[in-house]
Amino acid sequence: MQDSEARNREYYERFWSADAAVYEAHPTSRHRKRFIVSVAAASGLRRGDFVFDYGCGTGMVLRTLRDRVGLDPRDLGGCDIAAAAVARVARDLSSATIVHGSFPEIDRPIRVAVCSEVIEHTPEYRDILRWLFDHLAPGGSLVLTTAGTPMDAPDVSYGHTQHFRLPGLRADLQQIGFEVVSARRWGFPFFSLQKLATRMFFDQVRQRVIEGGMGPLKRRLFAVAYRLYFVHDRIPWGPQIFVVARRPAAGRAS
Repeated sequence: MQDSEARNREYYERFWSADAAVYEAHPTSRHRKRFIVSVAAASGLRRGDFVFDYGCGTGMVLRTLRDRVGLDPRDLGGCDIAAAAVARVARDLSSATIVHGSFPEIDRPIRVAVCSEVIEHTPEYRDILRWLFDHLAPGGSLVLTTAGTPMDAPDVSYGHTQHFRLPGLRADLQQIGFEVVSARRWGFPFFSLQKLATRMFFDQVRQRVIEGGMGPLKRRLFAVAYRLYFVHDRIPWGPQIFVVARRPAAGRAS
């Protein structure tokens, strides 16, 4: 885990320092946020409940939940291995519990845990899932997103160590003690085409889309793609996995 975490830390220190605005505007990132926030809001989340984002990145999910649900920043927490990300979120959410590193010590049970685009980055992903289970309040929810297609060269460059199939991921969660509330694939056909284009023209996509800041043309392209990607909600297939799981109201994993 240490080698993969060190590589990821180096990559994401650079990424969050230079390209956070691109990530937040990217259509796939916006749809992941939409899914996470919708699930969290529908769970009955209210002021005083503790939300924790494991791998919080720019903090866009935490900021959106603060604004949509009316949470106090003291009810928000997160961790990330990139110091640049943690500094940004701590600045934006001044009284939140934002921790640099993995497996932080926290002193409040989590009502809603978020883990988005994290577990594909380490072969020790089960340790993260168990940490989340152990720190959830009984009856608390986990909202999880991850990659669900075979890995390719761009995925390796992003620091991915494995991708998942739904049956195996469901079994991992259940073995730890989670109840899986819902689990689906998402992203066909347009996000699938995006993945194909990235694989075929990775250098150009990286230079012109993933990196390089936000210009007017990129903003328009992202806005159009975001609207097109709503069709994915109707098609249970694609390269993205969305899962909602719950810690049972009573009892623990053995």
